[in-house]
Amino acid sequence: MNNEGEVNWINNYHHFDRIPSEGEYLATEVAGDWYKVELVVHTPISEEMSAEIYAVKVN
Repeated sequence: MNNEGEVNWINNYHHFDRIPSEGEYLATEVAGDWYKVELVVHTPISEEMSAEIYAVKVN
């Protein structure tokens, strides 16, 4: 996740009941910031995770 226009991504690990799709919005906390999903990379060979989700903070 990162802020729009920034180059440095912040790596966070979260469990989702369903993998978000590109264009959807998500929040990682009840009263937290909202992020728009820009890219989803599915990782079928990884036992620890199902996908990498790249999202940008929105206003």
